[in-house]
Amino acid sequence: MSIFKRRRALQKADGASGEVEPAEPITGLYDEEKPEINKKYKTAASVTGVIKFTVLAVFFVYFMVMTLAYSSQINIENFRYIIKDINFKLPVSAEDYGEIYYISDLEKSFALYRGDFVSVGRSRLDVIELSGKSIQSTEINCVKPRICVSEKYLLIYDLSNNGYSVCNSFSPLHSETLDYPISCAAINDKGYYMIVTKDAEYKTVVHIYNSDMKQVYTYKTNERYVFDVIFDNDGTFLLYTVSVKNGAFLSQIIKGGIRTEETTVAYERADAAFITARRTGDGYISVLCEDSIMFFDNETLIKEYAVFPRVCRRFEAENGYTAAVLSTSDTGSDSYLYVFDRNGELICTESATSDVRSIYINGGFVYQIYTDRIRKTDLQNFKVYERMTDYEVNALVFADPEVVLLASPSRAYPVSVYDGFTEVTNEHSD
Repeated sequence: MSIFKRRRALQKADGASGEVEPAEPITGLYDEEKPEINKKYKTAASVTGVIKFTVLAVFFVYFMVMTLAYSSQINIENFRYIIKDINFKLPVSAEDYGEIYYISDLEKSFALYRGDFVSVGRSRLDVIELSGKSIQSTEINCVKPRICVSEKYLLIYDLSNNGYSVCNSFSPLHSETLDYPISCAAINDKGYYMIVTKDAEYKTVVHIYNSDMKQVYTYKTNERYVFDVIFDNDGTFLLYTVSVKNGAFLSQIIKGGIRTEETTVAYERADAAFITARRTGDGYISVLCEDSIMFFDNETLIKEYAVFPRVCRRFEAENGYTAAVLSTSDTGSDSYLYVFDRNGELICTESATSDVRSIYINGGFVYQIYTDRIRKTDLQNFKVYERMTDYEVNALVFADPEVVLLASPSRAYPVSVYDGFTEVTNEHSD
């Protein structure tokens, strides 16, 4: 009954008899009876609350125990490493890069590691942000420093000497001095690495390590010399070896893996000597021999290009291509640059000179460093471009698809891969 009807009923009753009959309780228009709480959900809410506070308590205890147990490793360097991949400002052109300086040295190796510029000399390792800010500057002692870069670690070793170090951007993580000189090394993106040396009893000793820098096992041989190694991310590796059989060279590819000590001969060739091997792509490898360039799909030979009687002055293979500077004369006056695709097909030949210092392949271009200029060849249209330099350039470090760092003895100059290069007329064929 509504409020108004009840009022009229009371007034009528009051006027008729003077007595007021008991009326129903007056309630508001929106008043409703509260429902009874479901005991099942009430119990679930209580249990959830207990679990929440239990988890918080366990986390607090865990946090305190870990803080006390690993207090020596809680430092600003590790914190910076945690936020290493957070780039608050990415360079978008050569003008956005900072001034990158490092100490000059007679022997230098350069690389790009996790977006930072790396310079290794005889006395110092420098890791520098592309903004120019120094991240690491560590004293080392090398004669011929070399760098192997992976997604996880830097492997720095002293060619023909005994020491090596595994580093990240901020500090050396593991260093070791072997009893005999190092001839070559390799590392994969998971952090597995291998060091090639020898010992008092064996001509060749290959130490294989896991990503915790613990030695897994050692491959030893008195029959073969290892000239180069390739370490795949799945843990398998290839050793490019040379031995002498019946008075002639015998080159072999030895296949092994980090999970087993068994090795097999995957390929062999008589009367030839391997010199160096380079990966050009997923499964594709180019191998420089004393008389030819061999092209492999993993361990299967797919093509061979004869070099002899020419001499190979420079060799590089990367990004699906192989490039070599060949000449027949001792002075190199008749030098030519030969470029092959990953299957070993010759796609470009152009004139070069004897003073070519090194070769790089990046972004569909072949770059050559000369004494006073940088030359690049477009592998799509085979046009040739040059950029003159008024300073010594020791190496090229490709910071991104549009910027290359020209590394001089003490400074790296960021330049555009497009601007400053002038097309030149050159003898070439395709």
